[in-house]
Amino acid sequence: MVVNSKMNINDLEKLNTAVEFLINQKTFLETIEQLSQEINHSQEPFVWSAIDLNSINRELPESIGSCWIFALKKDVSSGCHYHPNSIQHMVTIKGQGMSKVGGIYKRMVQFGSPNDSLADIWYVIGKGVPHEFFPEEEDMIVVSFHTCEANELEEVACETGEKRLYEGEI
Repeated sequence: MVVNSKMNINDLEKLNTAVEFLINQKTFLETIEQLSQEINHSQEPFVWSAIDLNSINRELPESIGSCWIFALKKDVSSGCHYHPNSIQHMVTIKGQGMSKVGGIYKRMVQFGSPNDSLADIWYVIGKGVPHEFFPEEEDMIVVSFHTCEANELEEVACETGEKRLYEGEI
């Protein structure tokens, strides 16, 4: 689901190759395990960890400034939010559920699905576009690339306008 983005198919292929690389890395799998444990003890709908872009031994699109792993709690909405300063490129690597991006609901397709196109598997969400995810039956793991640096990624809650940085403070 591509929403308000200039990302082309070549860039999605690069991101896809980067995720293929990541899911075979021991440190990446250990981080997923850590986040999976953390989400079970958290009151938050999701937890995260930034990934050092230098650890991704694959070519990334020039516009990418940061990479993240998120664990989303099963049967709990992520909460509607948007990023005013970043285009988000996200893929589901574990779990299932629904998304609501720019007001459009869609069943989420898991990474590596052989019968789906990159445009169906990847979410490219423009700056300021509200989005929310609804994991079903099990916790969901997603990889998210952003066009801003890790210490600049800002989230704004749709309902309250509350702001937060994923790393550091506003």
